[in-house]
Amino acid sequence: MSVKVRLGTRNDIDALVDVECSDVETWYHFSSKGRGDPAVYDELSPWERTMHGGPWMDAAALAQYWDDMKRLGITPLVAEFNGKVVGHLDIIFSDELPLGRFLYLDVLTVHKAYRRRGVARALIKEAEGLARRRKVGFMLVEPQEYEGPSGLLYRSCGFEKAFDTYHLEASINRPEVPSELRLASIPKLLRPPLKTHTMVCGWYNISAKMWYYSVNSNLEPSHTLLHHRLALAVLTDISTHFFHLEQELFNRSTGTLCLWTPAPPNQKALRDVFQTVKAVASWLGIETLKTRTIERYVATLKKAGFIIKSRGEPYLTKNIG
Repeated sequence: MSVKVRLGTRNDIDALVDVECSDVETWYHFSSKGRGDPAVYDELSPWERTMHGGPWMDAAALAQYWDDMKRLGITPLVAEFNGKVVGHLDIIFSDELPLGRFLYLDVLTVHKAYRRRGVARALIKEAEGLARRRKVGFMLVEPQEYEGPSGLLYRSCGFEKAFDTYHLEASINRPEVPSELRLASIPKLLRPPLKTHTMVCGWYNISAKMWYYSVNSNLEPSHTLLHHRLALAVLTDISTHFFHLEQELFNRSTGTLCLWTPAPPNQKALRDVFQTVKAVASWLGIETLKTRTIERYVATLKKAGFIIKSRGEPYLTKNIG
């Protein structure tokens, strides 16, 4: 039986939750202390379910996320096998610095019982067809593991290693905001500055999606665990930078950073901007600042006091001829 791929709709929500949940062997309770005792699915709150893999793990959370997909620029593709939804692939067309125009393959999942039947390949092939019709230069993806099943799948479909990623950390020593810099709020509906600013750090996803998730978004399911998250603009005499800080959910002394700076990055300006970011982080009680970047910005972050903790999974690319 052949695999049929089509655009997803809200009517697919329950089936998509079933696809995602098929991979979870044990469910757990969650609290302010982190993961708790094992549980059955029906015992968990919607938020506890999402802690196992995001909004796709709960129908109500996915319905909320679906409302934001258009704003995020996400096109959901679903795969059917014998009339049953057995997989999905979320794709995002973007045009951003420093990458240019491309199609990003975001979330790809196939139901555990339907793997090795060509479902994932059919979804990737459909995405490539859409990329050709939109005349973008290449597709981009970050596999869960370069040497694991996802990395091997994409490489067998013609993807090649594009660039490495790195996890970095910096200690916060309560610096002061430089007197010549000013902090300002960011308008809630400000469009992402993808053609003027580059995301120096915060590469947990592409710039377009990270902007909506961090700077002006309310996409995450509501829950009762309070932690600080803050997005601000840093104004110099000649430029504007944007950053987002967020405490880790289960370790409030640690925070994550996303930073957008005018392109090309100016090292002198960034020195003062990073000092400002660290000062704001100290106000939130953050002692260790974590971030993720690509190889071209590692030297920039090292000059700002960050050290490499580990290498992440690389991004893969496939040119569209």
